[in-house]
Amino acid sequence: MNDPPHDPAGTSPRLRLLTRPIAVPRPDLPLPPAGRLLRVFAGAIAIGSTAAAVGAYYITLAAVFPPGALPQFLVILAGLVAASIAVVYLRHRRLVDRLEPWLRRPSDSVDLDAWRQALSWPARLSIFIGLSAVAVSLSAAAIMIAITGDAWLGLHIAVGGLLAAVLDAIFAWLYTDAATRPLRRALIARSPMLPVTGPGIVRLGLGAKMAIVIVGVQLAGAVISGTLAYRGASAAVAAHEPTALALHILVVTAIGLLVSLSGCLLVTRHTTDPLRELTDLVGTLTPDQLSRRALPIGGDEVGQLSAAVNGMLGGLEERDFIKDAFTRYVTRQVRDVVLQGGLELGGELVTATILMADIRGFTPLVEHMPPKQVVRILNRYFTEMVEECMEHGGLIDKFIGDAILVVFGAPVRLAPELSARAAARAALGMQRRLARLNDALAAEGLQPLRIGIGVHTGEAIAGNIGAPQRLDYTLIGDSVNTATRIESACKEVGSDVLISEATRTLLGDAATVGAPVTVHLKGKSRPTAVFPLLGLQP
Repeated sequence: MNDPPHDPAGTSPRLRLLTRPIAVPRPDLPLPPAGRLLRVFAGAIAIGSTAAAVGAYYITLAAVFPPGALPQFLVILAGLVAASIAVVYLRHRRLVDRLEPWLRRPSDSVDLDAWRQALSWPARLSIFIGLSAVAVSLSAAAIMIAITGDAWLGLHIAVGGLLAAVLDAIFAWLYTDAATRPLRRALIARSPMLPVTGPGIVRLGLGAKMAIVIVGVQLAGAVISGTLAYRGASAAVAAHEPTALALHILVVTAIGLLVSLSGCLLVTRHTTDPLRELTDLVGTLTPDQLSRRALPIGGDEVGQLSAAVNGMLGGLEERDFIKDAFTRYVTRQVRDVVLQGGLELGGELVTATILMADIRGFTPLVEHMPPKQVVRILNRYFTEMVEECMEHGGLIDKFIGDAILVVFGAPVRLAPELSARAAARAALGMQRRLARLNDALAAEGLQPLRIGIGVHTGEAIAGNIGAPQRLDYTLIGDSVNTATRIESACKEVGSDVLISEATRTLLGDAATVGAPVTVHLKGKSRPTAVFPLLGLQP
């Protein structure tokens, strides 16, 4: 990770508040106007009227009407169809009573009830259209029986009407579902985590959809084509015209195939289009595109699969977020240990090097500064110090006011010599960074900062301290206290960086140090030798 540029405002990316990953909306998909729903409804009614005409034609072929009864039947059928359209329209208004107002005044987030209506409207409207067609056919049959007294005629009318109702509901659903896909796609693009199952959402699985369409269309096609074939064949035989018989068979077969294939092709497209979109998304994903989301537009298995893919992408994005968050505070090595479950509740004895750094005289330095300026200076200071320590594999244990405690050699184990050298390099690098920061502060008319750094190598207890709900990986023990006391002695000795004798021994000839100084550290019964650190060979 590259170092961030100098940021006088103290808003370096390493110190900004982290934002939890969320599904990214796609406002590029425009919402259709609210009037689109009425146009789709009109299309569904046109399909219903066509189905009614097909049913009426079937009835005129299959049934024998008494003289004068056919015109009566057609008038009655037209009146019943008109009444059913009015009833279906009222039902349509109720089915979109939350969706249509939201489309007229859309907001950034999609209203959940509006989404549920958009998802369920095609199925609910089509079911109601089919039930209305059934009511029309049964009513027409009952009225014609009452007028003519011919129960056989009533049966033909009822059967023809039921076949028309099946075709009406199926093709109305296929049409309304396809016509409202852009609407549902635009809604889910605005709020990618909207549910596709649950209360208020009609769930119709792929198996049920295909069974209803294929069986319904095949049944209706078979009955209609069979009736047409029977009537045509009877007429051809009676007229002794075999050529006409063959032509009737050919035409009827073609009609049956056309009805059946059209239904099968429509339901196939209904299923494969969302699968193709999902396949394209998964096939083109790259690690830097985890914010992309599928657009589940139905409550069937494909919609649930799309929602599951979104959940998986959200999990991967969150894991990426956690990795990035860890990397801002610990080294990549520490991050990987944590994510791999290498840290458990408890402790272990480790040999590590502890670095303690504190700003000298910070309280009187900032007592007359505005709070915001104090925070900005601290953030700039900590940014530089943390980056230097992390470059050398240090774990930022904690911030204590204006002090910082850094550990080298835990939780990722290092040989004592390596941890001592890493801490020494970090301490010298912190001095160099502080010099550059002080130059910038001086240019802004602010006083420079001075720090003391204490370094000690020894045994400490390392582990996750706390409760299972909230753990803090830290080091405790005498070695930590010793590093803190050595840092406190920097002012007494007049040195910016002091190391303990244990650290000095581990550094060997690679370290350039000043003359040893004996100090009395708080809490220690014996005097302690410390060494000013002046330099370190590569």
